[in-house]
Amino acid sequence: MKRSLGRLIVVSSFFAFTAWGATFQWRVLESPKSLYVHQSGVIRYECGFSDSAAEYTVAFKPQSSAEYNVEILTQRDRVSEGKRFQTFDVLITPKREGAIRVNLDALVRHTTFASIENATIGRDNVKKYDFNDEKAVLPPVTIEAKGNSAALTGNIALSLHVDHQSVRAHEPVHLSLYVKGSGNLDQFVPYELNISGVKVFAEPPQKNLTPSADGFEGEIRQEFALVAEKSFVVPPLSLSVLDTASGEVKTLSTETMRIEVGEGYAIGNLLDPPDLSDTATLKRYGFYAVLVIFGMALGEGFRWFWKHRPRRKINHFWERAKSTKELVMLLALSGDKRYESIVAELEKGSMSLREAKNKLSTLTSVKEVKA
Repeated sequence: MKRSLGRLIVVSSFFAFTAWGATFQWRVLESPKSLYVHQSGVIRYECGFSDSAAEYTVAFKPQSSAEYNVEILTQRDRVSEGKRFQTFDVLITPKREGAIRVNLDALVRHTTFASIENATIGRDNVKKYDFNDEKAVLPPVTIEAKGNSAALTGNIALSLHVDHQSVRAHEPVHLSLYVKGSGNLDQFVPYELNISGVKVFAEPPQKNLTPSADGFEGEIRQEFALVAEKSFVVPPLSLSVLDTASGEVKTLSTETMRIEVGEGYAIGNLLDPPDLSDTATLKRYGFYAVLVIFGMALGEGFRWFWKHRPRRKINHFWERAKSTKELVMLLALSGDKRYESIVAELEKGSMSLREAKNKLSTLTSVKEVKA
């Protein structure tokens, strides 16, 4: 039987195709037909595989160009009826007016189960996974970009709040500027206040933004501190915004705010004299006087108590003598020459026991004081 070359090629291609793995296809599910310059829109791409494609990964990192900014908003992965689908929502923002052609590409990476098994069990001749990469060119998208001269684009609100509208000289007034809504809030340019006779302190804007289908949504707050000697007026702050719903440019504006600045603090007024005609004031000062008197009395009482506190009596060896003979013996045994005159008086009988003890107490007290 004669072999057909064409049939051989088809069979070889089929086996090569099945050996490679699943097939995939990129398509555009939805995209905006037109956008304003600096307005964001979503292009939804889908990569569909012919089976579960567990050995495939998609590396999709879109790059911006001179005509548009692009970034991934969300990414989803699902399996339906045994087939895998990866969906990417890409945020596109035109930079210029005119027809914008969006051409993006992705990298589809494939590895075999044998490679995964070899790397997992740690064979000596396998150091890492083996990948087969294939560059996929995504379907092109054309968007008509319309002109836009507004500072911001989207659904945005502007407001200004002040903490006080009446202060003293050199006392700061705090202003809080809020820009809220959704749109290209990331393009917000901070305000600069210039008010004659007013010193302005401004902080960098604080942004609390999250990506959305309109670009970003959230809030921007900018704080100011104003210091002046005289009354002044905060002029209206304006912001041009393109309303994407109506396609009209609107000018958002805050109200004019007048700040009244009074006289500063006088040194003589820093400590006002007490109003003694006020009953509450008299009671307060009377209470203070009672506290002072009570403190003085408590101090004097403590001093008297300390002066008259009981002291522990010292017991001397001669106090336990119950007769003159016993006292003479104790004094003689002590060997103290001061007691010789008292011993002599006791031996003559010219001094009683009580008189001797009193005189001994006097001698002992004198010795303790000298010591």
